[in-house]
Amino acid sequence: MKMKPEHFDYLKSRIAAVLEKYPHVQEQYRKGIFPRSGACKNVQGRFNNDLLRAAVPSSWVCDNLYPYLNDKHIGTALKAICPVLDPEEAK
Repeated sequence: MKMKPEHFDYLKSRIAAVLEKYPHVQEQYRKGIFPRSGACKNVQGRFNNDLLRAAVPSSWVCDNLYPYLNDKHIGTALKAICPVLDPEEAK
């Protein structure tokens, strides 16, 4: 993973705070209860990115991550941080 450990740890703690504040969010995404869910083809990816947007401002992502990462690198880190919605898909 290319993300610096300090950025990874910060994101992990911020995402954990969001999940603690909204304990039912995983179940809502599993059931498709989120905005524009009908057009969503990758629920796990949408969930991960929505958690990122809820956890940190986009300016933090732009200032701290984009100078040395691209979307694919950030997505890899989010896969390691965010809970899996469907355990069968993770196998």
